Amino acid sequence: MADPIETILTMIIVGQVCISVPILLSRVAKHAMNLPLALFLLASGILALNSTISSVLPDYYALYTAVAFPALFLLCPSLWFYVEGLTADTPWQLSKRLLKHYGLIAPAILISIMMLFLPKEVHTAIFIHDKDIKDPFVSTLLMGILVMMLLWLVQCAYTLLKIVRKLGQYRNRLKDVFSNHDHKELKWMNWLLFIAVSVWMCSVVTVFFSSLFEHALFTSTTEMFLSLLLIWCLTHFGLQQKPALAMLDDGVIKKLIKDHDNSTDDKDGPTKKYKRSALDQTQSARIAIKINSAMEQDKLYLDSDLSLQKLSKHLNISPNYISQTLNETLSISFFDFVNQWRIEAAKPQILANSSTVLDIALEVGFNARSSFYKAFKQTTGKTPSEFRKDHVSS
Repeated sequence: MADPIETILTMIIVGQVCISVPILLSRVAKHAMNLPLALFLLASGILALNSTISSVLPDYYALYTAVAFPALFLLCPSLWFYVEGLTADTPWQLSKRLLKHYGLIAPAILISIMMLFLPKEVHTAIFIHDKDIKDPFVSTLLMGILVMMLLWLVQCAYTLLKIVRKLGQYRNRLKDVFSNHDHKELKWMNWLLFIAVSVWMCSVVTVFFSSLFEHALFTSTTEMFLSLLLIWCLTHFGLQQKPALAMLDDGVIKKLIKDHDNSTDDKDGPTKKYKRSALDQTQSARIAIKINSAMEQDKLYLDSDLSLQKLSKHLNISPNYISQTLNETLSISFFDFVNQWRIEAAKPQILANSSTVLDIALEVGFNARSSFYKAFKQTTGKTPSEFRKDHVSS
């Protein structure tokens, strides 16, 4: 008999998937990255039904395992494509060239077909009662499943490493273009990856312990709860998130982002990045004066939505030249440059102690209290309260 708590968790997961997948599919025409997210959720929903099908509908369990096994190999490439689409600087599309990432599905389908040839009693003995069956065909099938599961673990580790690297590059690119990126950093992805690793490790450890010690270290209810957190995180944030860089309408800005990517691993840093630029040191120095003047006199930093594109239009200077000036002449990113001006504007108000920290943060151009605290600490080495206390005591 199925565990009632586990059944409830399963139904919640399936409900979330059934609601979210149609919504995501309806948005594919506008943002193609919604397709791999829909595939990930669909595969997760199928896998979540495992214990419920085996206990409630055992007659259909053989068919279910034949469908669920290939679904497992949809997870990693689909999650990777979704992250790639979110962080891309141009509208992402699923091309034929990218389909090779789903290559493990082909042998998984072959193994599923082999499962369907198993007699019902043999299938039940292997996959429900975990009994040993002395048969060459069964041994071949189980060996194939073992090899595929090992490949899946390698794929998971490789995918997670790629996602972490991609997110790091994306967050660096944001600093070249935006002065505020509180809702663009994809911080929720950090929690998503943590939960995903927890779910997958929980499953692997459970299989390992149940095979060696005839008992599970984690219950299936624990796995279902972690899976529910994973699905909730993806459905809640995934339905709201839009690709920040791909939505930019300035081709020059996109070229700047591409140049940043091409120079990420260069040892020469900014110098090699701008080696083809026609901007010389004299021109760069003049642009630096204009940029500082725009901040000091026009107080552009007070605009919480200030971007490299806006600054470029205000000064009537190419964004490439502004970026080069900031990186080479002033040795600072656009994000840090603007925030330094905001912090300088906030200091007198912090000392006056006439407004709350949140009010001051919003007034000088920040979007959130947390980002203000982080920038203030980075610039001054102190928190706002420590800064005020030190100046009062002196």
